[in-house]
Amino acid sequence: MPIDQTLRRVDADLEQGRVLPAINRLRGLVREVPERLDVRLRLAAVYRSQGELAQAGRWSFLDEEIDQAEVAAFERQFRAASGRLAAIAWTGDADDLGPEAAERLAALRRDAASETARRNRGGKASVGEKASDTLGCAAVTVIAVLALAGLAALVVHGVRVVVGWF
Repeated sequence: MPIDQTLRRVDADLEQGRVLPAINRLRGLVREVPERLDVRLRLAAVYRSQGELAQAGRWSFLDEEIDQAEVAAFERQFRAASGRLAAIAWTGDADDLGPEAAERLAALRRDAASETARRNRGGKASVGEKASDTLGCAAVTVIAVLALAGLAALVVHGVRVVVGWF
């Protein structure tokens, strides 16, 4: 469906109070044409009208004029710079953006690259990463103990059988 026709359907959805279909159509358009800033800003406006500051900040992140409260909410929702970079899903060229948005995108890309480099160097892990690693180690330990207990039970049973033969 052509973009203009989809945008007309979004207008009709919103006029009828059908916000979710409008959001779904706009998100589909963003996936289809991620370099269309007007579609991103339209999506941000719909989220803004619903009080969804994090999503409004996500989709207006590449606008020249941003709302700091929305960007802060977006950053709280996507704590890692690499997560924010993936969330905005920008495939266009930075030259297609205004100077403020281009600098904001460049800074986000630098932060994401720095995070990745730090993780690859074995740098300081986040609390979530530490908890995940700890739980993973605990699970492996429990499984190993259970396996050893099962093996020990088999050995004891085997010994009893062999002794019973005599």
